[in-house]
Amino acid sequence: MNTVMTYCKRIVGGGVVGSDKYSFMATLWYLDGDEFSFKCGAVYIGGRYFLTAAHCMRGRIPKKTLVRMGSNKLTRMAKTMRVSRVILHPHFNPVNLRNDVAVIEVDTIPNGYSPVRLPCNHLINMCYNVGDTVKVLGFGKESEKDRNEYLENLKEVDIRVRSITDTKYHKGMIGPDVFLAGNMEGGKVKDACTGDSGGPCVKKIKGAWVLVGIVSWGSGCGNIYLPGVYTKVLSYHQWIRKICGFGACSNH
Repeated sequence: MNTVMTYCKRIVGGGVVGSDKYSFMATLWYLDGDEFSFKCGAVYIGGRYFLTAAHCMRGRIPKKTLVRMGSNKLTRMAKTMRVSRVILHPHFNPVNLRNDVAVIEVDTIPNGYSPVRLPCNHLINMCYNVGDTVKVLGFGKESEKDRNEYLENLKEVDIRVRSITDTKYHKGMIGPDVFLAGNMEGGKVKDACTGDSGGPCVKKIKGAWVLVGIVSWGSGCGNIYLPGVYTKVLSYHQWIRKICGFGACSNH
C-alpha cells in the first residue's frame, strides 16, 4: 500500500483540557506578512529551551518566530518569547522526516512555568511497550476536512503504542527512533496523528510528566491502520542535554 506522508495537524477523538493543566505546553508562531500566525506545537523542557519537530523550524528565521505559552486557549497566551536560536538535529532528513527533532532557545526564561521531564535510559521499558498508554496535546484540526486552521481550546487524547505489524506502513518507512500510537475505543478512532506537529506526547511516571515523544507525521488522519508517527525522545535525550547544558540523567 502506498502511503502519503503528511505533517500531523489534527486532533481526533480528544477532549478539551482544563485550565490548570500542562504548563509545559507551548506553541510556535511565524511572521506571515504583518502578523504572527500559529503553526506548530512545542514543549518547555527547562531554562530557556523548548523542543519541537525539526520540520516545524526548517527554513524558518529565528527572529521571525515566537514561542507562546501560558493558556489552554490559543488566542489568550500569557507569555510570549522571541526565538534567539534554533538547532535542528544534524541528521534531520526533510524527505523521510528521520531525526525530526529541534531545540529552540528563547530570549527569556519563562519563570513560573514547570518544564516537562526528559526521559532517561532506565525508563526505556516504561515508555514504548506495545499497548502502553500515552497522552498527546495539541490545538490542531479535528479532521482533514476541517477548514479551520486551529482549535481555540487545547485538546488531549490518550492513545496506545502500536506495533508496525498491526498497521499498513511499510517497514522501511518506520525507523528505530520513532514509535507509532493510536487506537479505537467504542467504535471511535483516537488518532495518533493527534495534536500539532512538534507538540508533546507524554506519559506520567512516578507522579511526573515525562516527554516520551514529539508529534512528527502521519498518513491521512483518523485511519486506525495508519497511526501517527512520533519522534522517540529517549533516542535524543543526550544530544538535547548537551545543547541545553543540562546535567546528566537522574533516576526519577
